Amino acid sequence: MADALSPRIAVLLVEDHPLQLMEAASTLRDAGYEVAEAATVEAAQAHLAARPELVAMVADVDLAGEPLTGFTLAKAVAARWPEIAILIVSGLVRPSDGDMPMGAHFLRKPFTGDVLVRALRSALEARGVDI
Repeated sequence: MADALSPRIAVLLVEDHPLQLMEAASTLRDAGYEVAEAATVEAAQAHLAARPELVAMVADVDLAGEPLTGFTLAKAVAARWPEIAILIVSGLVRPSDGDMPMGAHFLRKPFTGDVLVRALRSALEARGVDI
């Protein structure tokens, strides 16, 4: 975890369920991350385009009301921002071959805050981000 003088690692959290978004954001902030929150694919893409300091994205697969899934979002992010570490989460589906971009990580819901933080750290370390 970064100390008080180090810049905080910026993470985009994409989750359409308000309570899950709030809980995950709080967990990641408590672990020392700067968290940008998005409830839609459009909001996620806007954050990524406007905030070059973002180095990771945690995205749910099932985004209600969206024509795109978290898998589709992950592929679009990997194509446009290949340096972004990607962690996909879902309690409904497991990824099949070809669902996720190369290098993306997957975490099955439900999970504890500690498990989320460890999974994000693993995704960041795999991208060479100094934690």
